[in-house]
Amino acid sequence: MIVTREEVVQSATRLFKECGFLSTTIQDIAEDCGIAKGSVYKYFPSKEDLFSEVFNQCHNNYFDQVDELTRLPGLSPEEQFVQQIVLRFRYFMEYKHILVEFTELPIQQDPKFQPLRHKVRGRLIRWHRECLLHVYGEEIQPFLWDLVAIYRAILKEYLFWIVYEERSLSLEETAKFILDKLHVLVKHMMTSDLKSMLNQTSFERYLNWGFEDWQGEKGQILSELFREMDTAINTIPAGAVHRSEIRELYRFIQTEVNKEAANHPLIQASLYYLEREKELKSLVVQLRNIIFSGV
Repeated sequence: MIVTREEVVQSATRLFKECGFLSTTIQDIAEDCGIAKGSVYKYFPSKEDLFSEVFNQCHNNYFDQVDELTRLPGLSPEEQFVQQIVLRFRYFMEYKHILVEFTELPIQQDPKFQPLRHKVRGRLIRWHRECLLHVYGEEIQPFLWDLVAIYRAILKEYLFWIVYEERSLSLEETAKFILDKLHVLVKHMMTSDLKSMLNQTSFERYLNWGFEDWQGEKGQILSELFREMDTAINTIPAGAVHRSEIRELYRFIQTEVNKEAANHPLIQASLYYLEREKELKSLVVQLRNIIFSGV
């Protein structure tokens, strides 16, 4: 029986979601797929590597739902803000063994998982920043990063109560409560003489996906991402012609970013096209953030 890499990931996601990391073995995943244990190791050298892929895909799926939410018609910025909080609570409740409880597991210390977590955190910080700007506008720029930090702390605390005390809090009411308190906070910040405590530099490590001294190593980082993409293209379940077209497009991006006057709109359009391939989505997101940081 031939099982694809994606089918292994789907099985692992289901088992990690239901049983958690510690209670799920590679043997369990192999049996769920109907294959030998060794066949799983063809795709993933360890359970930690497999969990990292599941963790990454779960976040990608979460942001896919976020994107769909932002395109819903008829929602005001405040209504959209409330709904994205509700979505976050619901999604993290459903995948709590993967997205919440990992902090207490050995995977937290895995050297391959740590950079991934930093990248995910950077993506979440960017999203939270955009949400706040969408509701309150550019007027909050002087204290934007303090507001991001406070908002993230509030979300984290209420998420804990919702995940582990599910019956005690209404998701909608909690989201509206959070927004109401943010209104008070923003009003106070805009009328107060206090100086902001944080700025973009304070978040630079996470905004740039956890790479230290990333500006000096930008070329090396891009080269590594392009190499990973070259390998990932081979996993796309499509014909050789389609894979060749995808590879040609990513090589165009690789050439374009090295130009002194790169065509950024064309790069964006090309990245958008590549992002439609599920196997490339995470790499494309990383590329976009590295390419356009500081632009």
